[in-house]
Amino acid sequence: MRGPLGYEAYARLRFIPDPSYPGQRASDADVIDELLPEIEQLAIAVSHLANYTTTPDNCYFAIWEGWGGIELVGPVKVPFISREAVLFNGAASDLLGWVDSRDNSSADNLPIPSFIWPADRAWCIANDVDPHFATIGASSVAIQGLLGYTSIDITEDDPDSPQPWYSH
Repeated sequence: MRGPLGYEAYARLRFIPDPSYPGQRASDADVIDELLPEIEQLAIAVSHLANYTTTPDNCYFAIWEGWGGIELVGPVKVPFISREAVLFNGAASDLLGWVDSRDNSSADNLPIPSFIWPADRAWCIANDVDPHFATIGASSVAIQGLLGYTSIDITEDDPDSPQPWYSH
């Protein structure tokens, strides 16, 4: 759920704010303004991170096979700890045009990626289906730059510390 260890710094991209009290449900999140769709928030983060890799045109996008409704022939399947994913390769900028099939079902659209990383592994985004956030591992400079964005909600992260969770 939290992605690979070994990066200099970590951040969380919060798709909705952290829970404000124990036992809070995600449907009761304290959302004040209209939120960007998750795929757009990820695209903003990846656009920034593309500046911190030597391989911005050679990135990997792993999509959890369990989303359902995916009928693919030929893509590489990769096993993760407890799930299989379908692996795609392209440029970091490809995410800017990605349409999440959960929001707009069409044969041309795919579910949101579970993992995104460049070929040089300069950074990695882990976006599991259960948490309300994605975890980003990268250089300290890349994470500090992300923390300055106001269009997405980024906070520093410590992979050794427990994170706030919504109840289900």
